Amino acid sequence: MKNIFSEEFFDEWEEAQLRPVSAIPTHLPTLNRIMRDDGGGQGIAKTSGWMMVVGGSPGFGKSAFVLNLASAALSAPTPEPVAFVSLEMGNTQLATRLYSLHSGTGLKLLEKGSFSELAWRDTVPRFSGLPPVWVPDNLMSGWEDIVAYVKACHSEGCRYFILDHLQCVALGDDEALHRGIQRVISELRAWAVSSKSAIIICSQFNRATSSLQETPRSSGLFGGHSIESHADIICLLDHSRYQRDNNTARTWLCVTKNRHGPCLEIPVEWNYKTLRQREAQPDEEDLWPT
Repeated sequence: MKNIFSEEFFDEWEEAQLRPVSAIPTHLPTLNRIMRDDGGGQGIAKTSGWMMVVGGSPGFGKSAFVLNLASAALSAPTPEPVAFVSLEMGNTQLATRLYSLHSGTGLKLLEKGSFSELAWRDTVPRFSGLPPVWVPDNLMSGWEDIVAYVKACHSEGCRYFILDHLQCVALGDDEALHRGIQRVISELRAWAVSSKSAIIICSQFNRATSSLQETPRSSGLFGGHSIESHADIICLLDHSRYQRDNNTARTWLCVTKNRHGPCLEIPVEWNYKTLRQREAQPDEEDLWPT
């Protein structure tokens, strides 16, 4: 037991407040600013376990969003190793997308069938000095395999994990899937706190939410209450306001839960030539779909 009004606790609290912020920035300045507490308004805290859930309908940019998070961690003032588990993409496809996004080289120049050796030779030096991005040797589907992989990466010094996506971990009918998700999300949250790690999880919406042409809510995530209750931060990509024109797509990132700051909406844009994402400037917001 501790008394939070004791002199001893006052001293501990003051020391913690004066300690330099240790955070992993994202690629969105507003998202960084609303991650307060241990994040200090600079990003995802490195000193305490955090769980972020990124929700969206299929084909509306969840994977591209978390790849941008990974790239931002690699580009941080103190670059951060990343462990990535994609249950939809193979390692070659994932690597191709991250190579393009992080370097700015056009995705088509790196894809099989339109691969450019010249572009690749120009791209490779841009990865010099980067920390590792770990991927599993084989495509994973079992929860036990994922846990073993995460712990192995943690033993190598990794504290930043991305799982894409949650519904692929558990199998069976809807009831079994809900039970599996509840188990996975609760165990990951507990492990994140105990290991002082950051875990980013992609999640799909349930069928009803995906079919609605209105701004999504956290309750519309497949797994609903369990995900809502365990996540520190929930970010939803709004499919009802998604607009794509050739190689550019725009929508709103809706922060619907935030234990560490306010909830708000952030206008975001993808360049699909490289998958890079950026936040709109204040004078550009009128260009975003409403």
